[in-house]
Amino acid sequence: MKGRDLVLEAFYRYGVRHVFGNPGTTELPLMDGLAERSEIEYILALHEDIAVGMAAGYAQVTGRPAVVNLHVTPGLAHGLGNLYDAWRAGVPLVVTAGQHDSRLALQEPALAGDLVRMAAPFTKWAYEVRKPEELPLALHRAFKTAMAEPSGPVFLALPSDVMLAEAEGEPWPLTEVIQRGRPDEATVNRLAEWLVAARAPVLVVGDRAARTQAIPALVRLAEALALPVYIEHQSAGLGFPYRHPLCFGRCLPNGPFYRRIFADKDLVVWFGVTSQAPLLYDPHPLVPDGTRVVHVDCDPWEIAKNRPADLALQADLAGAAEAIAQAVAARLAQDPEARRRVEARRAEVEARRRERDRQRQEEVEAGRHQRPVSGAYVAAVLGELLAEDAIVIDESVTSGRFVHGHLPLHDPRGLIALKGGGLGYGLPAALGAQLAAPGRQVVACIGDGSALYYIQALWTAVKYHLPVRFFIFNNASYMILKGGLQRMGGPAARRGVYPGMDLLPEVDFVAVAQAFGVPGVRLDDPDAVRPVLSEALAADGPVLVDIALDREVRPYLE
Repeated sequence: MKGRDLVLEAFYRYGVRHVFGNPGTTELPLMDGLAERSEIEYILALHEDIAVGMAAGYAQVTGRPAVVNLHVTPGLAHGLGNLYDAWRAGVPLVVTAGQHDSRLALQEPALAGDLVRMAAPFTKWAYEVRKPEELPLALHRAFKTAMAEPSGPVFLALPSDVMLAEAEGEPWPLTEVIQRGRPDEATVNRLAEWLVAARAPVLVVGDRAARTQAIPALVRLAEALALPVYIEHQSAGLGFPYRHPLCFGRCLPNGPFYRRIFADKDLVVWFGVTSQAPLLYDPHPLVPDGTRVVHVDCDPWEIAKNRPADLALQADLAGAAEAIAQAVAARLAQDPEARRRVEARRAEVEARRRERDRQRQEEVEAGRHQRPVSGAYVAAVLGELLAEDAIVIDESVTSGRFVHGHLPLHDPRGLIALKGGGLGYGLPAALGAQLAAPGRQVVACIGDGSALYYIQALWTAVKYHLPVRFFIFNNASYMILKGGLQRMGGPAARRGVYPGMDLLPEVDFVAVAQAFGVPGVRLDDPDAVRPVLSEALAADGPVLVDIALDREVRPYLE
């Protein structure tokens, strides 16, 4: 068989049923081989970064590596934005790119470049296959490495001559690294002792908790100790059920927020957290000096990355959560005084949670008749109407506090959010999620600025009959940047002048959607919120709702 046939056979044996991409001349060998592999469908995107985002969304829902094929140097460059986001989120991707015939490389043909050096900063492993006999090993290593925790993207460059050469042998059986087990008993017992004895402990959970099936044990642990739980800022996934009475939602990426939630705490447990730095420089540590810190993760690099930990535990996260929960339960069963302390804390924590919920409900009620419409009111109604097993993709940015505050997020594979911060991830990821879960309701909550990065993703939704509901939270600006200038308090805030941050004249999203074949509707009347959202969610194909929000500028991250 030819090299390309061995590549495609490996894809098939490793469970790949879709290849995402936008082809060019260096991809022709692969495309020619796909003509004879009807069991592997090529999913066409109109931009390489859309292809990467789709593959990432697909992988985040399935939990399996997805394959994306890019077009040599410019194509890989186009895909780096969403490759960066996937890398920060730990998404298992096998990114491939066609490369020129290696016999032509010295002549520096058009489109040529060092693909491995381009991809290396945002991948776990990057390699250019030099000869066809390397293919079985390279493909096996790529898939194994992408899946093993901490999971993430890998990259393979596939030169045309290698793909067209005769290749002997077959793909290797795929090795899946089993990462299950309990940490050592002494360490677990020490941590359990600290947790039970703590006066005011707090748990911060990262999105790795969902990916590693650690959430059920973390819920039991939090309930046993009445632990207030926060989800790491810029989380790519769930971390903890949002509607749980002990969950206080997603952290804000600034130092003052962390200092506020840690001010009275004597024990902070970071569990699977990778977002450990504020978005803007702050001279103070996130955790106050003198506070005991425990850090649990599967990746030694992330443990105590930015400050010392009093207890640092590298372990399989599901096994660690289960062991800690069991050890804590055993200690509590033998300590009546500790149980009384926990119950007193439970009443206090649940009262705080009720007060937070009351304030959020007041915000919803205040926006019930607001014109233009209130983001809080729209998100609250959407939360009431969503299917129980809906998948939510969030890149609403400024409106993210409404999405995360009012939607009933509880499914470990039911939330995909922007981890790396590079815009343009949400629309493509929603398409990949819908392809991975055709029977589930997929809802994309996207800011207008984010949507305009890759609005042509709508075309792919139509082409492949992907019934994603696109809700565009539209404030006609890069509102998060305006809020940042407000927080700075400089001349822009004083004068109300925000250079380069207004999306005026406004984009007619309804007309744009219709041009790509997607029905669209403008939502600017509060009385129409429920009927418009209900109709959109009931649609049997893709639909776009352009939600005209209020334009008030608020200080960023307050």
